[in-house]
Amino acid sequence: MNIKELEQYLYAINVYEQKQQATGVSINDYEDYTHSPEQSYVDPDRHILRLPKNMFFKQGQNIFVSKHNRFAPMREHLHDFIELNYVYAGRCTEHINGKRVDLEAGDFCVLDRNVPHSIDPLGEDDILINILINEETFSSLFIVKMENNSSLQAVILTDMFQKQAKHDRYVLFKSKNFPRVHLLVQLFLTEYWSEERQMRLFVTKYLELIIMELMRIYSYNQLNHPSSAFDYEAVLNYIDDHYLGLTLADLARHFGYNKNYLGNALKKTTGRTFQSILLEKRLSIAGSLLLNTDYSIELVAEKAGFNSASYFFRQFKKKYHETPNAFRRGNVNLKTRR
Repeated sequence: MNIKELEQYLYAINVYEQKQQATGVSINDYEDYTHSPEQSYVDPDRHILRLPKNMFFKQGQNIFVSKHNRFAPMREHLHDFIELNYVYAGRCTEHINGKRVDLEAGDFCVLDRNVPHSIDPLGEDDILINILINEETFSSLFIVKMENNSSLQAVILTDMFQKQAKHDRYVLFKSKNFPRVHLLVQLFLTEYWSEERQMRLFVTKYLELIIMELMRIYSYNQLNHPSSAFDYEAVLNYIDDHYLGLTLADLARHFGYNKNYLGNALKKTTGRTFQSILLEKRLSIAGSLLLNTDYSIELVAEKAGFNSASYFFRQFKKKYHETPNAFRRGNVNLKTRR
């Protein structure tokens, strides 16, 4: 399948859409669902439709893709897997956990497991792509892409993402101004529906690239403020490189900022004070040293920029909920098992 054939497939009105267009009633096109009593899929606790994994994931597959059928509403439902909705063209309105979410072309809406949601009827020019991912959690899907990066920007973004995802149970990515994402989606879809050799491998790699682009967009939306003269990225990079003995006055002097202005700008942009940012960086360095060296706890504290081993111990335990020694032992055992 090439991109021209993809577009023809997406915009063509299939037999299910013909019936939905005529009746306005949703007709599910999944065989397992169609031939089973509807009541068997009602969640006993929430009393709404629960779609089972085996309806979508066959023979060990962990990715399922479909075009959302137009002209009728998708009733409220939930499921135990991650769902990515991509508005390929037009518009879409979802209701997620009781909240209305309006989407436009280029938007990705990523839903966590077990989040009730429904979709209003799509028009003829509205194309919505459903990407279902099994055996993943919100954190493993997105956070791991940043956790391997020890830069302050990655650490701060990880924290922002975790808080938003935990609070809302979904995250919206607006990629309209990032045309490369749409191209990646097209390549992903043409590969998925091609069923050529090594299709699963290519599909997985394309999906990883899409997720990396989405995290780049999230970074841009969360931290980039073009109207501001404050260059947060340069400041965070400088802290990354000069965390030993660095003070807010030193940082302000280097960039030619007033110290109070710089402190307020950091707080406004990242949600953190200079001292908490510096502490985060030093703890990140300490964690890396614990995992990759056999330094004593005292030497780890010194090389990470802590003036006191006892202060380092308290702050490390506060963040990681275990002592430095326990953190080292646990992660070494994990590596050994792998």
